Amino acid sequence: MVRFLQLEPTTRCNFTCGFCAGRHMPQTDLELATLRATLDAFPDLEHVELQGEGEPLIHPGFFDLLAELRGRGIRVSFICNGSLLSPRNVERILDLGVEKITVSLESADPEQFRELRGGLFEKVVRGVETLLSARAARGLDRPVVGFSVTVLRSTRDQLGPILALYRRLGLDGGIALQPLQDKEDYARHYDASIRAQMLTAREADSVWVRMLTDADVRAIERARPPVRGFFDELMEGWQPASRRCPWLDRGLYVERDGTAQVCCMAKEPAYALGKVGVDTPEVIIAARDRLRDELARGEIPAPCQGCDVARFASISKLELMWWGARGMAARIGIMAP
Repeated sequence: MVRFLQLEPTTRCNFTCGFCAGRHMPQTDLELATLRATLDAFPDLEHVELQGEGEPLIHPGFFDLLAELRGRGIRVSFICNGSLLSPRNVERILDLGVEKITVSLESADPEQFRELRGGLFEKVVRGVETLLSARAARGLDRPVVGFSVTVLRSTRDQLGPILALYRRLGLDGGIALQPLQDKEDYARHYDASIRAQMLTAREADSVWVRMLTDADVRAIERARPPVRGFFDELMEGWQPASRRCPWLDRGLYVERDGTAQVCCMAKEPAYALGKVGVDTPEVIIAARDRLRDELARGEIPAPCQGCDVARFASISKLELMWWGARGMAARIGIMAP
């Protein structure tokens, strides 16, 4: 069964982040027919995340996709860069009842933001303010709005300013961290300047532990309303050393052309589980379940190499004790947007 689906609307984007795999992919959009075929193939869907290697709101038919999902009673969340949260787009988002919007950023410093992303920090802030103001004017409790932060070596000192920005804007969807991705699916696109931004394991661990123990972060998590986003639901109940992964148990990622992958971090065509409209849902799910069974034996499947969820899922109870539950929870519990 597939209850949680991450669907890629587009690989196109109006930003130029050097660490984004999407800038090295064919620039194409998800067709409405592909969306409908995917929804027909997996009728048990509860929550869909519209996120891939591009900016969802740049898709010319984004709201048609959103309306199709909501018309079928499916909860929807998405991640965006915040620059296209115009008044018109915000009103349409509110009309359609999105659960959560996560805005991705690495720095609250306007100049550093521009250097990393090729866009204007001030425009992103205006977009978030527009969204929250319009939501309040309607008296709505959703979408909740949070931040997703990719931590680079040069932006580790930005965690404090990002927390301050979160509070100043009045966000309520939480803050998620992830290191600059070192899976080969992504890293093969990095130039020397981006590779130099990758954290060592020790540096990454220090970030996770700080985020777990930081009083401001704990206060933010305690203050979050009951509205839950896609990853909140997908990752619920997951534990290290469980030899399980929520993606392999109940999730799926479908690229804009209908290619099914185990999750968004598997990019290689050789890892594909099948293709919607070509392979039956049973074939796709059976391919996913074979990877689930492999992980259950304590082996990390090829598409999952380099993934922290798979690595920590497959460790032994003794290793878990050695790492320490607190440090482990820090690294895993806040990695998903």
